[in-house]
Amino acid sequence: MAHWLKDRGFDAYAVQGGVAALLLGVEGPADGAAVPPGGRSRALASLRHRAFRRFSVGVLCSFVGSWVEAAAFGYVVLLLGGSAATLGLIGFLNSIPNLVFALPAGILADRFDRRKLLLIFQSLNMLVPAVLAVLYASGELEIWSMGVLAVVGGSLGALSFPAFQGMLASTVPPQDLESAVAVNSLSLQVARAIGPAIAGFLLATAGATWVFAVNAVSFLPVLATLALLAPSRPARAVGAAAGSIIEAGRYVFGQRSLAAMMGFMSLAGLFCTPPVVIMIPAIVRDELHRGAATLGALTASIGVGSVIGSILLLGLSRRVNKGEPLLVAFFLTAAAVAGVGASGTVGLSLILGAVGGLAGVVYIGLSTVVVQSMSSDEMRARTIAIWAAAFVGMLPLGSLITGGLAAVLGAGGAVLVDGLAALVGGLAILVTRPEVSWLGCAALPEACIAATSPAALAVEEMQASGTAAGEAA
Repeated sequence: MAHWLKDRGFDAYAVQGGVAALLLGVEGPADGAAVPPGGRSRALASLRHRAFRRFSVGVLCSFVGSWVEAAAFGYVVLLLGGSAATLGLIGFLNSIPNLVFALPAGILADRFDRRKLLLIFQSLNMLVPAVLAVLYASGELEIWSMGVLAVVGGSLGALSFPAFQGMLASTVPPQDLESAVAVNSLSLQVARAIGPAIAGFLLATAGATWVFAVNAVSFLPVLATLALLAPSRPARAVGAAAGSIIEAGRYVFGQRSLAAMMGFMSLAGLFCTPPVVIMIPAIVRDELHRGAATLGALTASIGVGSVIGSILLLGLSRRVNKGEPLLVAFFLTAAAVAGVGASGTVGLSLILGAVGGLAGVVYIGLSTVVVQSMSSDEMRARTIAIWAAAFVGMLPLGSLITGGLAAVLGAGGAVLVDGLAALVGGLAILVTRPEVSWLGCAALPEACIAATSPAALAVEEMQASGTAAGEAA
């Protein structure tokens, strides 16, 4: 099957299955996947490497603690007298550092030892939940101080992200990188399922102090793991900051399919993530008229869907053409967001939450795999930084939009509008950049023919093969 492709500045056709499919009518893998030796076991190939296993255990512990706090943070804001609009403001303060620091953080990760950067940033980040625990236990925690600490935590997280992705890549050989990204995504979603359940239990039995304390302690395993890993230095030195950013921008946006994917990432950051991150507590309180137990159940349902999505991602990450499942996942996520906004029953909201969690993690996971696999070692951290700026960098504006809509339409109306906006925006990008539906073929040409005239290329390859055979005889 031929697919029109315009990428890297040239018009082309990508033919699934290569020469055999084009000339002989032989079908390639049904799902477009390139199944390497070892079959589906390659999806877990990264676990064979001791450095990756160590890194994954430490990161999993940290992920669990982060989700314990994330699930309860908005609820604590409401306990302190905040409103749905306040949640939008807090979300803005927590995410604005991503817009400011995403690109500089990529340059840092390309210039310095990523292990040392992570040790510094994560040690400082551990202090944020510790301070929150002390302030809440003493009765001194207020909404303004939560806002300040949200900025500090968001800044440290933004500075850590490119270094983390670069460190992840350094724990496995290149052929197992896609597996490592998929397994890391699975760890995140397992934590996303476990963390909210722990948060709900702690809120109901011990109080918010223990929520923040658990997150502070969860940083210790990842710090210990980082201390045991070898230094991770960049492949080569980069130039001045401005030149480095321009070079990375040309590298990313010179690939039309990847540039189109960045547009979808921006839509996700504006309209899909803020409703989940900041509006779920308000949805539970104002639309479903329930309390902490329902909040834990709804957040956990999103987490369970995300775990299932991560398992699905293990297989999809080996697929050459990642564009089609990526698009399906995006539109399904947007539809689920709109549905949660319109829902007025707990049961339907739980189902939609699980569907959105599954589709969302497939979309984010596949986009991460694409960015990692399409980037060279020396460009990887900066490419990831552009990905973060396009996605997480949009969260501040998305939080303000969602918070403003909530002040006018209520939490449910705001989430409904967000989902519909994502659907319309995604359709607009797909119509103007259809090559995104064959994302990945230009980066992995061994699984398809990509040329201005695939038939001519195939004939040349067949002739060359025949000539070589004749010479051998």
